[in-house]
Amino acid sequence: MFQNILIIKPSSLGDVVHSLPVLAKLRERYPEARISWLVGTQAAPLVEANPMLDAVFFFKRRAGGAVGTFMAQWELSKRLRRERFDCVVDLQGLFRSGFFARVTGSPRRIGLSDSREGARLFYTDVVDVGRGRHAVDRYLTVGDALDFPAGGAKFELVVAESARRSVEEMLAGLGRAKPYFAMSLGARWESKDWPEEHFAAAGRLFVERFGGTVFLLGAASTRESGARIAAKSGDNVLDMTGRTSLSELVAIVGNMDLVITPDTGIMHIADALGTPLVAIFGATDPARTGPYFQRDNVIVAAGVCPKAPCLDKTCAGMGTICMKSVTPEEVVGRAALILEEAT
Repeated sequence: MFQNILIIKPSSLGDVVHSLPVLAKLRERYPEARISWLVGTQAAPLVEANPMLDAVFFFKRRAGGAVGTFMAQWELSKRLRRERFDCVVDLQGLFRSGFFARVTGSPRRIGLSDSREGARLFYTDVVDVGRGRHAVDRYLTVGDALDFPAGGAKFELVVAESARRSVEEMLAGLGRAKPYFAMSLGARWESKDWPEEHFAAAGRLFVERFGGTVFLLGAASTRESGARIAAKSGDNVLDMTGRTSLSELVAIVGNMDLVITPDTGIMHIADALGTPLVAIFGATDPARTGPYFQRDNVIVAAGVCPKAPCLDKTCAGMGTICMKSVTPEEVVGRAALILEEAT
């Protein structure tokens, strides 16, 4: 019976969301245990308000240059060792996460069989994840070593109360018509992103067909793209890219009637919150990284590229033809069907 458990999953946004069912299973199996999470500062808002956690430790990838980063990680290592965890679950599966698992001094260090960069050398238990499984199901295989069943995934994505109030006040202050739609910009890979002209056309189509308001969401790196799309889309398409904290972004997604998104962290946030979505896939495989609960709400660019899903971060010679082949009309049409089924 474990009493002091650490989950290691620093990033990315979608991967942290995918790991939440492991937390729920651990809390259900070990209700009296102290459960902590080691998370990157960027993704921290996805877990720090979660009542299932007793503590959150923050991993800073960069902290004032090489020396500052080394000192920050050294201090973190010492702090983790002082916690005397009796079980560490590394869901990241890279050298750095495996190293942090080892420096805790925990007698049980559990990792996945597809871990990379030599991370397996730091584990006492390696769980076989098999092949071709969805990321959520891969992570839940740690139940084999933690004595909980892998089935029945539950997501507990908790929005910070301050962010929830801030977003409700913001939306009320805008005085914009409903329904509310969101479009997620800036997939981490160039090959996963939908073209700007498609986003702009889809924004116009949504307003023409349903009325309401379309919100453009994304990180600060998407602000230029968001401004261009908004300029081409009309007054009822509002550019919110780079203007919210992550907690506020989660709260906004929770207030939407539907989200349009390629394979992004926002897609997984919407799915975890139960917000209807249309997901657009080309270079990546929805069976592995698609929405877990809304698998039928995926449009796959099929038959236009012999390599798809190639899993390449950049498109080699085909000009991301897979994502371009998914038209705004097709996306808005699928959205209409989803909204109709929901009423």
